[in-house]
Amino acid sequence: MSEVRVALVGIDGVGKTTVLHRLRERDDIAVVHAVRGHEDPNDPSADLSAALAGASSAADDLGRVQLKVAVLYLQLCLFGPAERQAARRRPTLLTDRHPLVDPLVYLPMFASLARDAEPGGDVEAWWHKQEPGEANAVRDWLRAAGGTADPWELGTEVLRWGTLPSHELLGRLGRSFGVTLPEGVVLLDLPVTQALRRTRERARDSELHETRAFLSATRQRYVAVLDRLAQTRTELSVRRVDCADRSVDEVGAHVLDALDTIARTRK
Repeated sequence: MSEVRVALVGIDGVGKTTVLHRLRERDDIAVVHAVRGHEDPNDPSADLSAALAGASSAADDLGRVQLKVAVLYLQLCLFGPAERQAARRRPTLLTDRHPLVDPLVYLPMFASLARDAEPGGDVEAWWHKQEPGEANAVRDWLRAAGGTADPWELGTEVLRWGTLPSHELLGRLGRSFGVTLPEGVVLLDLPVTQALRRTRERARDSELHETRAFLSATRQRYVAVLDRLAQTRTELSVRRVDCADRSVDEVGAHVLDALDTIARTRK
């Protein structure tokens, strides 16, 4: 196993993926993407991860949070094997998000948005928006990992988890994904106005939750969730990096400093 496992978290647009691309060049750091595993050429399920990214985009197009959350669950189910494989390659494992941290932030917020109980024709439309071959892969993984052929059923159930007390939600996530908390979490922090500008400059379409109000609420929840984890899980080291008006190299240097600090606290 890796000497230390650290999750890099923060609102969309803060620069997690860009920083991780830079740090992946180091010989002592292995990188795992919790949601977009196909961005790592060594990921054991890259093709399935790419298919799930397409399914996530289709959910964004339809604006149905139940479908978005169902795909998120299926994506996070891929994390455990990827983490175990990467942990054998390098002494430090750095992850883009984490299946036991980010859902504590997002699931309660998504649950508050899920007002429509019936899918209407959106499930069928969601399947049709995906490439046929990728849809078949998603359908097989839905049955294998989600235990159902109905994505709406899965999304509705996972959204229900968002109403649980945080300690119960954490336990449910750990059992579902078969992973444990990392040794450390580094929060990349950026003003919402800057993060929103970055998300709108991306080549891909914006995601369902990339709005000023949602990003502002998410930023506040990251702080609250990490404060709570630091208080209740004293073995977890939490660090914050201010990314405002800093270059990728500057942010990367601060992340490396945080990794060193986290590693020292474990000795």
